[in-house]
Amino acid sequence: MINNWFGVHDGLLAAVRIQTVARARERISASELLILFLCGGASACGTGFIRLGLRIPGNAILLAVLPMALGLGFAPRRFAGFVMSAGAFGTATALALAGLCHFGSGSFISLCLAGPMMDLALAGARSGWRLYLGMVAAGISTNLIALTSRSVSKLLGLDLAGMRPFGTWWLQAASTYTLCGAIAGLIGALCCFHLRDRRQRGQEHRQTAGLGDSTTNPGERP
Repeated sequence: MINNWFGVHDGLLAAVRIQTVARARERISASELLILFLCGGASACGTGFIRLGLRIPGNAILLAVLPMALGLGFAPRRFAGFVMSAGAFGTATALALAGLCHFGSGSFISLCLAGPMMDLALAGARSGWRLYLGMVAAGISTNLIALTSRSVSKLLGLDLAGMRPFGTWWLQAASTYTLCGAIAGLIGALCCFHLRDRRQRGQEHRQTAGLGDSTTNPGERP
């Protein structure tokens, strides 16, 4: 019953740029589940340990989305994002409890919601450009929710790491959170998915081959 939830996403499978381990019309395998959990864990580790030094609010989503986009490429399954976010949540919680790193409210929300937002945005995608648009929409939506969470923390005085007053921070964050979310989704799509699916690329290849076959030498009869 549960295996039926994780059917292959035909649109993702047709547009995937990397070597996938999923097989159409087959149930999700243990190796696929492991890959998805590992990609979620990689998102948490990247967000917790790596600092990009961009000094703009909302850039943490770049580290959260890219490993998850890679997971969708390796295992293009429906609800794969939920599995990766579960892995990210578990890893982030373990790291925080062990005192190895600290996750702000915004970055933690990004880890928990990036995967489900991808699943939701890509649910009906059937072609490359729709996948790109869905990935961008997922990144923006995730970061806007993270922005809301961070704003509430600041207003309640719970954001101890934030030194800037809410008024000046909000003016910049409203735009940079949106921009970073869009960039994260676009980079993830560019790394893992073709703009045109395999069927479109196959048609173009056949048309090119047909033109080549139809070319005759000047001295030959058509």
